Amino acid sequence: MKRPLLFVIMPFGVRPLIDGTDHDFDAFYSQVLRPVALNADFDVLRVDEIDQVGTITNQAFKQLYAADIVVADVSAPNSNVYYELGVRQALSSGATILVAERGADLPFDIASQRVLLYDRDFLNDTAFRDRFRNALAVNKAPMSNPVQDALKDIGVAPDPQKDQAAFEREFASKIARATRDEQLVAVWHWAKQFQNLPVSGLLSLANGLARVEDYKTAAGVLGAAYPVAEEDYEVHRQRGFYLRKFGDYDGGLRELNRALELNPHDPQTLGMLGGTVKRQHKYAEALNYYERAVRLAPSSLYLRVAHAGMVMLAYPDESHRARELYEALNTDVENSEYLVGDYWADLVATECNFVLGNFDRAYERAADAIKNGAHPADAQSSAEQIRMLGEVGVHNEQAVAIAEWLVLAARSDGKNVSAPRLASAGDLSSQHLIFHISDTHFGTLGEPGNARQMHRYLDDENSQRLSLELRDEFRRVLTQEGCDPKDSTIVLSGDSVYSGTLEEFKLVADFLAELCDETGIGRDQVVIVPGNHDIDWDVAKADLKKRFDNYLSFVHQFYGENLFRKIYPLITWNFQVSSARPEPSEIVSLQQRGPITFVGLNSCVFEDHQHHYGYVGLKQLKRVAELLPDANSGEVMAAVMHHHLLPYPEPLMPARKAQDVMLDMSTVRDAGIVEQRLSRLGFSLVLHGHKHKPQLRETAVRQRAEGSAFAGRSLIVSGCGSTGVSEQELEHNQSNHFAVIKLLRNRREAGADFVRVDWREMAVQLGAEWAPAGRWVVKG
Repeated sequence: MKRPLLFVIMPFGVRPLIDGTDHDFDAFYSQVLRPVALNADFDVLRVDEIDQVGTITNQAFKQLYAADIVVADVSAPNSNVYYELGVRQALSSGATILVAERGADLPFDIASQRVLLYDRDFLNDTAFRDRFRNALAVNKAPMSNPVQDALKDIGVAPDPQKDQAAFEREFASKIARATRDEQLVAVWHWAKQFQNLPVSGLLSLANGLARVEDYKTAAGVLGAAYPVAEEDYEVHRQRGFYLRKFGDYDGGLRELNRALELNPHDPQTLGMLGGTVKRQHKYAEALNYYERAVRLAPSSLYLRVAHAGMVMLAYPDESHRARELYEALNTDVENSEYLVGDYWADLVATECNFVLGNFDRAYERAADAIKNGAHPADAQSSAEQIRMLGEVGVHNEQAVAIAEWLVLAARSDGKNVSAPRLASAGDLSSQHLIFHISDTHFGTLGEPGNARQMHRYLDDENSQRLSLELRDEFRRVLTQEGCDPKDSTIVLSGDSVYSGTLEEFKLVADFLAELCDETGIGRDQVVIVPGNHDIDWDVAKADLKKRFDNYLSFVHQFYGENLFRKIYPLITWNFQVSSARPEPSEIVSLQQRGPITFVGLNSCVFEDHQHHYGYVGLKQLKRVAELLPDANSGEVMAAVMHHHLLPYPEPLMPARKAQDVMLDMSTVRDAGIVEQRLSRLGFSLVLHGHKHKPQLRETAVRQRAEGSAFAGRSLIVSGCGSTGVSEQELEHNQSNHFAVIKLLRNRREAGADFVRVDWREMAVQLGAEWAPAGRWVVKG
């Protein structure tokens, strides 16, 4: 489910209290309420932070109605706060927490309610933080308030304890009136305050949420049906489907298998099981489920088309078997007068005609599906199947074009669906995703027996290894974005280990191998560059030329001989002890990933046991320029390096004097020339690590006599923070981070949305989970 929402109502800025003293409400919010709630796994919002279009009053009312918890600061006699508090308690039986500065004069109407008091010196009031944290945990359960109690007493608000039938009618009418996603979510926030919710209503509400593709909340809704519905196979089946849709395959399989136990002959459950294991690339197992389902329901269009597709995916060398199934199915659909106007039949016919090579007819049936009311989720499911068929060699180029057009047309509410065409790479939204991780720091510091782990994610009772953490996150994003794993890239921008030893690199190799295997992302889809901790400083003392040996041995083993030579075209070293090592400027990688050319730079040219700073050098940049014309590069080029080009804001330390240095000194020392040359070569993206906190910046260098088509455009410089370092290595209460970068267009065009950058973070605390930390869309 989505993280619970905490909405804060309070005065803004510095306001006088009744005793004449001033109180900084913004500081109390930003430095006390917000961080405590975020650490308790809440999304936190104040009305001045809402960035949606609309009137402030309506936006506030939506939050007052839908928020899981509302916090009201009643320290000052503020009419807006009292008004919004009354609205909250009249609209919702959700939890409301009142807070006030100690000594505040509370009105009679709210004095009888529990109020959490905080000291005037609230920054040092740790007791209040503890009370507030406990209140957040307790008040996740339903609670009463005097307004709701009064409304129930006079019969205005439904009370399931007194009149279950009236409550169920009210519940059903609210679901029927809700058409948009925020309305459906609001109904759920209202309903979940009550106990023993009707199963039929929960199924209806979950179905509505699934229609707007909020599968996570839909799964949460059906979770509330237990234990009453523990023996209801339909609840288990639908919940399993929703869990699978947002990437929780393990949870989905548990629910679907339970549904099959309760009803072993349900073809729909068998079909959903087939769809789930298909997305795990277990094609033979999926085919078994579909064959069983088709035997039970031989006339089901959904099962027949899924079965035909799975025959093609499981046995691509025997495609004639699948074509026979598609031909029979297409004949039945095209000749049935009963299926005219059925959008699902249109989608089935789209897939059949695509496989059979009737592309014009496939587009016609796709357009019919949209006109006849196909929902985006249905179009996405059909498009996903067509993409998978393309990946095993079935009309690959047309598969991409038809699938993307189908999704775009469904999401445009049927507009401009009358003229489908094969689309070029430049005018369709891209589906390419970059999972950017950095600074995993596998390894230890200190002597054996007294060594300290420099990597955070260890398998124990309270945590799991990083490969499993990221597996779950990557799967969720791929499912949410409708992106095949083959259309994604993992970027590891250095400091994968801590001391540069072979033993540490073995841990990284195991981490990447498991992550790739679990997500379906190939090793050729991983971009790796060295960081300062990937250099063996002990070896550097003895022989400077051998300091990259362990790193190069690691990437050579990870990619394999043939792929390594393709990715590192400048390295000729045969990995024999006595042979000459490559120069640092030759450790340049080149990988074409869909529409993006990734160039991995070595920013550790001078890194050794004495010199710890970033440097790239003109020699390396010249070699990159010579490689690019032969790279068959796409429209978008991304440079990956470890050190950062642009400085980070440095914190002002209390004891720092005016003459003390306040500049970030850990940037690439030749950043100016690197920035200039990358811009001249036409790069759009620079991805880096090194700093243990994220940053997103744009930078442009104006140059004389520029001949590049990208002249005058900015470099988008994205640092993803540190993904795996231990708490001791994080500065200023930072979290661990990684970034998800989606290429929105295959071609960079001025004024058009180009890339979207999402930060994900995990706080350093027991039980923390990955959570969104920011999202930006950058134009070309």
